[in-house]
Amino acid sequence: MSWLSRHAASIEALAAMATAALALAALIGVKIQLDEADRLQRQQSAREAFRAHLALAATLPDFAAPADECALLHSDRGGAYSAFVDHLLYSAEQMLSVSEGWETSFLDLFEPHRAYLCSDESQGGETEETAALLARFRASACAEIPACD
Repeated sequence: MSWLSRHAASIEALAAMATAALALAALIGVKIQLDEADRLQRQQSAREAFRAHLALAATLPDFAAPADECALLHSDRGGAYSAFVDHLLYSAEQMLSVSEGWETSFLDLFEPHRAYLCSDESQGGETEETAALLARFRASACAEIPACD
């Protein structure tokens, strides 16, 4: 009897274990690749949302820095202005969920819309990060200026 014949069962068991280990490693590798692809897609989506908001701000400067946001809100363009600010909040939600360090930038972008963001008509944040950022903004900014009513 040869060595292979005597140890065939052990060799088969080792081969089955090696196959299972390789299959598990492949599954883990696929999971890592899918997670990374998802992360990259969310980052790209966030950047595109922010770029879209910047393009809106460039084409609608009276919305980006309104002289009187309360008057604008109660004008016939109020819905469009509200949608503009909602798009800013959407951009913030997207960016804050994928990247750190954007809080100060968005707080600065919120400033021209202070009266609206402090009003009851304003949206809350859809994500924890945006809700926390809006709460911080409102705590510091809303006591100083009356809200739109």
